[in-house]
Amino acid sequence: MTRPSKHSPSPGRTDSAWGEHICACLAETDFTVSAPGRTVQSASLFDGYSGVALVFAGSGDPIGREIAHRLIVRAVQARPRADGGLLLGLPSVGLAGFLAARAPGDYAKLLRSAGDATVRAAQRLLESEDERLAAGRAGVPMRHFDVCYGLAGLARLLLADPARRPTLEHTLRYLVRLTEPVTPADRAVPGWWTPEPAVLADPVAAPRGHLNPGLAHGIAGPLALLALSSLRGVEVAGQRAAAARIAEWLLNRRGEDDYGPFWPTVIPLECEERGSVHELSPSRVAWCYGAPGIARALQLAAHAYGEPAWEHAGLTTLGAALSRPWETTGIRDPSLCHGSAGVLHIVNLVARDAASPVSFRTSGLHDHLGTFADFGSRFGVRTTPPDRAGFLEGAAGVALALRGAGPVTEKLAWDAALMLS
Repeated sequence: MTRPSKHSPSPGRTDSAWGEHICACLAETDFTVSAPGRTVQSASLFDGYSGVALVFAGSGDPIGREIAHRLIVRAVQARPRADGGLLLGLPSVGLAGFLAARAPGDYAKLLRSAGDATVRAAQRLLESEDERLAAGRAGVPMRHFDVCYGLAGLARLLLADPARRPTLEHTLRYLVRLTEPVTPADRAVPGWWTPEPAVLADPVAAPRGHLNPGLAHGIAGPLALLALSSLRGVEVAGQRAAAARIAEWLLNRRGEDDYGPFWPTVIPLECEERGSVHELSPSRVAWCYGAPGIARALQLAAHAYGEPAWEHAGLTTLGAALSRPWETTGIRDPSLCHGSAGVLHIVNLVARDAASPVSFRTSGLHDHLGTFADFGSRFGVRTTPPDRAGFLEGAAGVALALRGAGPVTEKLAWDAALMLS
């Protein structure tokens, strides 16, 4: 790990030198996590220490491991909440611990505590959902099944720990049941229909609830989990059929315009009942919503279940998203969540893993990301609000995206936090 150079590369370059500069800034700054005007969880993958620890947790050098350890200790000292999903609280610290561990017994106490907390959080959600399904009540809360707060994200951490397999399998069985149809009104719709409003900065009007195709809060997250579990040899009855129901629904809920196929942000119940999304607009282009995250979920499912058409359709839709006029993409910042760093990372990931060679138009992403290089700032990247260190929307996430994907054989990569691996 090196100190920030006085002769840093010129701003605007999205290369490894910029990423290393950000890492060096994060390493040398004894920061306290904060974000003006909002509550910050000190142990989280949003703005917390556990998210920044991911930058250093996989380091091959002693200095990097020491920095990761210091950040993990600070996250633990913040008394993280035991619930809140993968991105909040003790499960997020457990993810950092998994990545930082280099030998049997490393972080054993932390991993045991985080694993216990993850199991308890999952069991509470499973009990609530099992009761709802047994009573035949349609309408699932998004925070019960999504990646950020719900069972899909929690189960990704459980998948890394063979000792937690019973709770993982219970979660997989629940997700299989979630794909079965429900009837909130006159017509049957998929079981992941939620009566809640859409989780977006610019909410889509859906007074009767909606179905969410996205990776962060929608059904693409459970699809990716089902696939990742199968790829690692963990399957329950009905898992493949459930994945097929999700994948086929995603492919049948694409619109079409002059640039090609697209996914809407969400699908209001009335559109689902009509089976038509063509009156809806394309989603933003991001990890959280839209083609990048969904395409990656379909690719994982295609590889897990031997369905190359799913991968082809996903990558075609991703290519169409990248061909749209820049001002229509909704990309406004450099973040992993909904910015150019996240999209660029997914594009590189799906191109690397594609069954056949594929290329995408990425010059706009590189150019956009490069405009946020700021070597005079605290962390080397311009964020909103300024000097935001965190993983999901701050400097740490940008550094990880610039570094790229980890080895294919790695047991748990940093982007498992995003359900990308």
